[in-house]
This record gives sequence, C-alpha cells and structure tokens, in this order.
Amino acid sequence: MLDAERINRKLTDLEQYKERLEGFAPKDLKSYLKSDSILKSAVERHLQLISDLELDISALLYKGLELKLSGDDESVLDGLKDRLGKNLVEKIDNRRKLRNSLVHAYIDSNYDKEVFEQSHDMGDLRDFGREVRKIVKDHA
Repeated sequence: MLDAERINRKLTDLEQYKERLEGFAPKDLKSYLKSDSILKSAVERHLQLISDLELDISALLYKGLELKLSGDDESVLDGLKDRLGKNLVEKIDNRRKLRNSLVHAYIDSNYDKEVFEQSHDMGDLRDFGREVRKIVKDHA
C-alpha cells in the first residue's frame, strides 16, 4: 500500500528546493564559475537534497507497489522505469551520480560545469511529480 501522505509531503519539499535553487543559482556558467564558495555550496547542497528526495519518493513508490526489493538505488530506479519512463529515470540517475560526487567529494575537471548544468536542467522534476501523483492516485 502506498503511503500517499508521505509521498505528497516529500513532493512538496522537492518542489520547494527546486524553486529555491532556481531563485539563487547564477543564470549563466560564467557567473557560476566566478561565484564564491558559499553560493556554490548552496547550489550543491540543494542538488543533493533534490536527489535524495527523488530517491526517497522512488523508494516509497517501489515499496508501496510491492515490487521486488533488491536493496540498492539502481534496483529501485530500474523497477520504476516502466511506470516513470526511461528518460525520467535516466535524469534521476544522472542527478544521483552528481549527488554521489558531491557527498563523496569526487571532483574532476568538469565538476563546476556539471553542477551548473544540473542546477538549470530540472524540468524533469515537474514530470516526476506529475507521474508520481498519477501513480499515487491510481493506487489510492
């Protein structure tokens, strides 16, 4: 059984983090690269929180739909591909990979560019919310 209340609460949190990030993230890469470390850290933290919420919501769906649970992030996302769509799951997975880089400090030469691009490529979050709400409604 889906925990609709928890899922909806997390979707609201996800939308709030997205709106905040859109409000303070520099509008172009050049400005982002020149930003101080506090602003960059805020962008990184919001991307991490967004990714964590996406996975939390996905895990709640996965559990609530009583899909076979293998225990790792990849299994959860693979199990939801048919319901959320391959492209949406790929976006979540890409954000998850960036999140792991942020948390574990795996910084490479493309790090700043990737953080900036991820902070400006969040249209899929609207699709994610719509698909999740549809699944919750269909299983209420």
